[in-house]
Amino acid sequence: MVLILLMPLNSGLGSWFEPAQTSYTETYPVPAGTTSAASGGRLGYTHVSVSGKLTVKSCCGYSTNDIMFGISNEVSGSKNFGVIVGTFDFEWETGNYSEYSMGFSNKFDPASPSYHDKTVEISVTEVGPPGSINIIHVFEVVGIASVAAVAIAISVIFVLLRRRKHGT
Repeated sequence: MVLILLMPLNSGLGSWFEPAQTSYTETYPVPAGTTSAASGGRLGYTHVSVSGKLTVKSCCGYSTNDIMFGISNEVSGSKNFGVIVGTFDFEWETGNYSEYSMGFSNKFDPASPSYHDKTVEISVTEVGPPGSINIIHVFEVVGIASVAAVAIAISVIFVLLRRRKHGT
């Protein structure tokens, strides 16, 4: 009963039974002639669905906001998305491995207008397989149950003290 009353304070009781999920946003500088990498696998589960948005920003007023992008892991192989211009949405399945790497290559020909420093902002959402548990929701359930138990215990103590006072 108490959990139902407290549902509006959180994302709702239904979300506690959905697969584990996490999201993050990170920014990486990618100087001209280099490759930068980001690692994923925050959930720690295999068979995670990864989706995200990559945004490339050029430095110093250049208009060519492009970068080469790829994603890979040791088990599922790799997928090279090629040259990305501006903003790009992507998806990846981790397969039997929990971690993956994303590479941002800025190794254009020095004579190319694309050869200059860039910044990559990447927003990623990882969704675990069915039956995975989001540990944050477990802590929420334990916290709510603890608060409810303490409230009930205090109420019982006050009722017993009040009865004792009126009984004598």
